[in-house]
Amino acid sequence: MVAKRSAGYLANVLNIPPLIFRFQFHPEMMSEKKSYGYRETNNFGKWSFNRTAAATGFGNVSGVLDDLKEFGSLLVGTKALEAEAGKPRTFALDFTLDARPMPDIPDPEVGTGAKTGDQRFGGRIEPSLAVLRSFMNPAWDAVSDVLAWASGQRFCQPARPPLCALKLGDVELDCVMTDLNIKVTKFKSDLTPERAEVSLTLNEQTHSIATSLDSIGRVIEVAKSYGQLTADDWVQAVPGAGLVQNVFEI
Repeated sequence: MVAKRSAGYLANVLNIPPLIFRFQFHPEMMSEKKSYGYRETNNFGKWSFNRTAAATGFGNVSGVLDDLKEFGSLLVGTKALEAEAGKPRTFALDFTLDARPMPDIPDPEVGTGAKTGDQRFGGRIEPSLAVLRSFMNPAWDAVSDVLAWASGQRFCQPARPPLCALKLGDVELDCVMTDLNIKVTKFKSDLTPERAEVSLTLNEQTHSIATSLDSIGRVIEVAKSYGQLTADDWVQAVPGAGLVQNVFEI
């Protein structure tokens, strides 16, 4: 049986060298943004059932619906919108790294009373910062380099920063790190960082198996949401339910 993950990670094990960043503490904030692009149609439609007349068979039903929808644009004098393409999901995270001993915060791997996270590096947060910085610099990819070598190329220069797999709670996606802001808020006597506040931005890389799995997981969670709904919720969600209630004062 696989234990549930109690920590979050930013990782790329196929990078050279492998990159694995474990959040010392749970992020203080994670925001998710998703945008989709739309454009205006070229016309408003017509005050007629022209689509209905042009359709045959079951297409008559579709034609009637299209004509009725066009009336909406004409009534408000606003062109309809057509979907173009989605933009990658963007994740913004804020979290802290601290090299000081904190006996009141247990390490999930060691137990209550142990020193946390980066204490395993001898009380230094520099290794963790180095991993984060590596996601913003060009690097070698093990798979790409092997394929390049197999095709006869002797040496492959690092071309782009590595992918960054975000594993945090129910989020598990391949991303690219587009922004990294490290603010050192406390120094040791030798001027090495003792505490740092980190802000970073990740954009989902949709050319990924992880995105396909996430889409399947989303459909499953949607199905689970039906168990939280009542019969009245389903009635209220039907198009036109509010108008019917107003007319008949239900």
